[in-house]
Amino acid sequence: MMKSSLQFYCNDSQKRSDCGDVLDIEFSNQGLDWPGIVLEKGRSPYFYPQNVYTPYFYFALALEKDLNWQVHTSEGITALKTVPGNTWINPPKTPFTHDISEPCFFVILAIEEDVFLDNCPLDIQGKSLQFLNNYNVQDDAIKSVMELFILEAKNKGRNGKPFINNLVSLLSNHYINNYSNYQGLIDQKKQASKLDTYQIEKVDKFISDNISNTITVDDLAELVGCSKFYFLREFKKRMDITPYQYLLNHRLLRAKALLAQPSAHIADIAEQLGFNDQSHFTRIFKANVGCTPGQFVKNHLPD
Repeated sequence: MMKSSLQFYCNDSQKRSDCGDVLDIEFSNQGLDWPGIVLEKGRSPYFYPQNVYTPYFYFALALEKDLNWQVHTSEGITALKTVPGNTWINPPKTPFTHDISEPCFFVILAIEEDVFLDNCPLDIQGKSLQFLNNYNVQDDAIKSVMELFILEAKNKGRNGKPFINNLVSLLSNHYINNYSNYQGLIDQKKQASKLDTYQIEKVDKFISDNISNTITVDDLAELVGCSKFYFLREFKKRMDITPYQYLLNHRLLRAKALLAQPSAHIADIAEQLGFNDQSHFTRIFKANVGCTPGQFVKNHLPD
C-alpha cells in the first residue's frame, strides 16, 4: 500500500489538508507520463474531508460494497447510501464535507482543471461555465471512461499520450454537456423561461404516481423540458429547496400518513416509498423528522 498523491486544500485557510492521508492506495498511474492526471485505486477505513476542495475535476467510483455516509449541504446533513458503480463528482475549487465512518473502496480519477478544459472539444471559450457537486451518479459513460483509464494504467500507458488525451476529451465532452450550464448558455431562448405553476404541478403528479420507484433529477428536468442544471437552479429559486429535498419531503409526508395507520409495517412502507431498505428509511426519517419510524408509530398509537 502507498499513500495518496491527491491534493486537498482547506477552504478557509487555503492550506493543504491532510484528510487524504487516510487513503491507502494499492494501484495508481504513478510513474506514467500523464501530466495533470491522478488515477488511484484503494480503500480507506473512513474519510472525513471537512470543508475542503481540490484543484481537479474529481471523479470517485465506488467499489465492492454498499456504503452509508453523510454529505453536508446548504440544506443541512443528508444521509446517502452508495452502491458499487455509483460515482461522486466534485468540480475544482468547490468545497465539500463528507462523513464516512465505515470502510470504503474506490477508484479516483482526478484531472486538473486546465488539462480537463483544454482537451474539451466543445466551444467553451469565453463561456462562464458553472458546475455542481454530484453524489451517487449512475452514469455508464463516466464509469466506462474511468475503466478505460484503469486498463491503460495497468498496461503501463502503452497506447501513449494521444490515447489519454482522447479519454480526457471524451470525459470532458460528456461531463460538460450533462453536468454544467453549457447547454443553457448555447440556448438562451430556452433558458430564458422560468418554471411555472403548471410545471410544478406536473412534477408533483409525477412524484405521486412514481413514488415507489427511483426518481432522478434527470427525470424531473426532462418532464418539464429543460436541462438538469437549469432545473436544479430554477427549482431552488422558485421552491426555496432543492429537488432532492422536495422529493424527500413528499416521501416523508406519505410515510407519516402510512405510519399513522393501524398495523403499519415499517419494512413494507420503506419499500413502498422507494427507499433502499428499512435501515436507510429509518436513518433518513430520523434525520429529518427527529424520531425513528418505530417511535413515530408508538406516538400515534390510540390511547
